[in-house]
Amino acid sequence: MSSFDVAKYKDKSILIIGGGTSTLDVNWESIDYDYIWTCNDFFLEDRVASKDIDLYLLAFTTPFDSKLIDTLKDSDTSVFYEPNFYRSRQNTPQFRDFKKEAGIKVFEMNIPFHDHLHQDGQKAGAAFRLIQLAMITEASKINFVGFDGFNKEFTNKHAFSKHIGLKESDTRRDWKSGYHKVFMEAFNYLIKLEGYKRLQNLGEGYDYNLGSEISKEHFPLDEKVLEVLGKSSR
Repeated sequence: MSSFDVAKYKDKSILIIGGGTSTLDVNWESIDYDYIWTCNDFFLEDRVASKDIDLYLLAFTTPFDSKLIDTLKDSDTSVFYEPNFYRSRQNTPQFRDFKKEAGIKVFEMNIPFHDHLHQDGQKAGAAFRLIQLAMITEASKINFVGFDGFNKEFTNKHAFSKHIGLKESDTRRDWKSGYHKVFMEAFNYLIKLEGYKRLQNLGEGYDYNLGSEISKEHFPLDEKVLEVLGKSSR
């Protein structure tokens, strides 16, 4: 695919997998879905890398290493990047070599709604932008996992990189005015979009899933999903 085919997803179910802790904790493989979308360093988590990925958002921080190349090679994964975030890499020899070695075509697309949410220069992240992208399709269901944030103690693990808490370089060190505020703004933004009832927050209920209260009120997990995930209504 050399561009984004909106019609492809009409009446289909999309599963979006981000790098938050719920990707490790939730039995998302048991959810019914037609397509998986993911982002960033997904290839570092074997549960995700072993799946057939339909759409992959390449982050400007993602290393062009051999494991990513091997994961994408001979796959049907559509790979794209956002020029607004990628200008420093898109014309580099490393990027050209990556595309050649992986044998893939990469298209560029800025996600229409875009990530306008900032707190001290930080954003809600790639998974959030993929959720927004899914919202412009006519998909019948949009499940997402790994769009979480951190608990107050910053003790939960990143699903892809496996680091616990914040990296030394991370500037979002105040929980309430940093992570919590950004994720509250993100979830409140989602419920303003047409068709938000199609959303299912598979990480709902975990202490690190900062949007749980909003999703539970506005687009709670349906009974079938709760049963599949082995959760009770909470």
